[in-house]
Amino acid sequence: MPFINTKTSQTISPDVEKELKKDLGRAIECLKGKSESWLMLTFEGNQKMWFQGTDEPAAMVQVDIFGTASNKEYEELTKQICAILSSKLQIPQNRIYVKYSENTHWGWNGSNF
Repeated sequence: MPFINTKTSQTISPDVEKELKKDLGRAIECLKGKSESWLMLTFEGNQKMWFQGTDEPAAMVQVDIFGTASNKEYEELTKQICAILSSKLQIPQNRIYVKYSENTHWGWNGSNF
């Protein structure tokens, strides 16, 4: 039940959005038990973002999961997310934040897991 919300100052074309969806769908498998089949994604491009005092290209990625993951898994996912956004959206990796939230309650289809 992962959810990844990506906010960026960059424009995201429909073709690039599909590539991001595919690449993040593979990357989420860094977390044990997580897969694209349960992954929900949102992309918010053209956001006015300031980081380190400038409005150069930047991104804020929020990853919510049901349950927990290890530090090693999070490190690998951060590495992959930063590489994907750098490659597809030309955002320097040092201008990307990735925030993780672990959840014990997650609802779907009228009930909770």
